[in-house]
Amino acid sequence: PRRRTRRASRPVRRRRPRRVSRRRRARRRR
Repeated sequence: PRRRTRRASRPVRRRRPRRVSRRRRARRRR
C-alpha cells in the first residue's frame, strides 16, 4: 500500500505570483 504524505493529504493550489512592486513586497514582509 502507498503511504499517504502530508502533501497528498493537503493539496495546495499553485498560485502565479502577480506583479508586485518591490516596495509593496518589502512592506508585506513581516
